[in-house]
Amino acid sequence: MFGASSTGCIGVMHDWLTSCYCLRPIFRRVCGPRCQRFWRRIEYVCCWRPNPLLQLFYLALMGGGFYLYYSKTLPLIPNPRLAEWHRYSGYAVMSGGLVIFMLASFCDPGGVTAANLHRFSRVPFDNVIYAPKMCRTCNVPRPPRSHHCSICNMCVARFDHHCPWLNSCVGERNYRWFLLFLIYHSGLCFYATYIHGRILQYLAVDVHRLPEAFFYDEAGKAQPVSMMQSFQYLFLHHNVTMAVCLFCTVIAFALFGFWAYHIWLVRCGTTTNETFKWGDLEDELRHQMNKKQKAKGEKLTKKVNLPKNEYNRGFLTNLGEVLVPLSSRVTNGFVEARLARGVTEEFPVQKPAGPQPEEEYETDSDDGAALPGALHPHAD
Repeated sequence: MFGASSTGCIGVMHDWLTSCYCLRPIFRRVCGPRCQRFWRRIEYVCCWRPNPLLQLFYLALMGGGFYLYYSKTLPLIPNPRLAEWHRYSGYAVMSGGLVIFMLASFCDPGGVTAANLHRFSRVPFDNVIYAPKMCRTCNVPRPPRSHHCSICNMCVARFDHHCPWLNSCVGERNYRWFLLFLIYHSGLCFYATYIHGRILQYLAVDVHRLPEAFFYDEAGKAQPVSMMQSFQYLFLHHNVTMAVCLFCTVIAFALFGFWAYHIWLVRCGTTTNETFKWGDLEDELRHQMNKKQKAKGEKLTKKVNLPKNEYNRGFLTNLGEVLVPLSSRVTNGFVEARLARGVTEEFPVQKPAGPQPEEEYETDSDDGAALPGALHPHAD
């Protein structure tokens, strides 16, 4: 009830707060029902439909950063702390960031259609969090590890999450570009931090000579300027350079942390979407186990033994599947069909003679999740 499950009290409260539902009653009372309806239309367009708002914001950040670099930073290069080649490296680094942003934004994330279904069916269903299922919206069988994105209105293979910064889903085909986008922009911000840090060092030591500066206290004694006073002095006289340096430092660590988290997901052979599935499965297993223990009067336990993750094949193999997606590889059709244990059309697999039973698919808009025995609603 109070755990991380999306159906618990905390999960419902999290959705209520982060989805701005808590603001709707206040907005209705302050502005009236007509304004509320207008606000909900804006919310629908901005939050629940594809839109380029954050893409434009990214371009504004890059454009503003380039303007500050050109007007404030470039005149201070070269100096005793920075070589002249840094005047040109900034252009190259920012141009590379824009190219990677375009790749990550406009590359196909792995949209599933009837025509390419066989390409995304090269891994088997684990029958734990994925089972054969038909997508009612797209009207195609869902491959293993796929998910229907309600924002993009399509099924995406190896779905990780919908990224508003890219205005696209992150899936099997563009996950590598997403990781490159994160680590490259983290490095870009670290480089900007280094550039502005060296400029501030040049200003503090060589221009203002703050290490040699002093002031007179109330007793008339000369006191050296402290580090905090030097920091305040630089912020007063070079506020733009200081602000850019601090901003880039924070963003660099944030992006690196996000990238490291996704590398950890790759090591575990899972995705952001699948972590929620495993969390819900763990909560359900714990609930069923504690229910039985409570009926027998036994002590409740918190530890749950989860089924093995069939998609975790070791870090190097997992990383290889990210860098070179399975759907883009040319492999033997017999091996593909045997591994997929699902869609076998367009593969050279000999079917036995006689009538064949049709494969059953559940028709539901949610992801397929075959829960074990007591948890499966259709289990005998």
